[in-house]
Amino acid sequence: MVGVVDIFSSGNFAAGLSSIGTASARPTFELQFNQLQNTIIDQLNSKIEKASSDSGLNNNVDAFLIGTEKKLSKFQNNLIDFNFDNNRNINAVGEMARQLDVMDAALAAGKTSDFNTALERVNGTIAKTTVTNGTTVGIFISDGIESVRRRGLVSVTNGATVTKATKYADFADLTSAQNAVAAGRAEIGKIAQVLLLKAESAEKLRTNTETKLNATILQIQAAQIAAQADKATEIAKIRENYSQLLNAISLSFEVSSGMADRLAAGLFSPNSVPAGSAVNILL
Repeated sequence: MVGVVDIFSSGNFAAGLSSIGTASARPTFELQFNQLQNTIIDQLNSKIEKASSDSGLNNNVDAFLIGTEKKLSKFQNNLIDFNFDNNRNINAVGEMARQLDVMDAALAAGKTSDFNTALERVNGTIAKTTVTNGTTVGIFISDGIESVRRRGLVSVTNGATVTKATKYADFADLTSAQNAVAAGRAEIGKIAQVLLLKAESAEKLRTNTETKLNATILQIQAAQIAAQADKATEIAKIRENYSQLLNAISLSFEVSSGMADRLAAGLFSPNSVPAGSAVNILL
């Protein structure tokens, strides 16, 4: 038969049951905590991936800077094309000037075959020239290349018609041939001056454009770096928030578990019964 004393003397057994209950709750909690942690980590990775995306970097850059960079880059490419064609024309003019000297010497020596060879080279060099498109870079000076390509550098006049000479026999006499070479030399000198002037203007434009483009790119990069710094701060804040959440959940369980252990110990420990009480007398 179980009496009052037996009930109270079972405190150690009750405390054991309480401890077992608390201990059995830990695996369940750890499983649920692990599942929750995985879910939170997935959410954390998703938010970090979204925050790390580079797609929004240019959103922090002034639209005017982006537009300026595109315009300057396009203008720079146009300058590159213009310079290439203009420089090729300068080289061509130099070659034509050398061949005019050969033609003069051939006429003085009466060597018509040498004259014809040099004239053929002049006409072949003209064919390699290009009419530059200065409208794309704001250089509108006429350099005379278009005219030379149309009627030749050494030409023959028949009435009101000016045609390109192809051989010595096209001229009426030696004097006509010499005059045509002299006229070609004068024209090639003017063309060379204009081509060099265009080259100088293009070089100034290139320098100014490069300076402005570099300054614009630096401003854009500065804005993007600031955006990346903001993203890094945002990611760090996200990590901290999620870490605090997991720590709070874990700490909450540990506190609850500790309180349960202490409560069980306080309720069922014989040492917790006040001296002189009825329970103490019965025990």
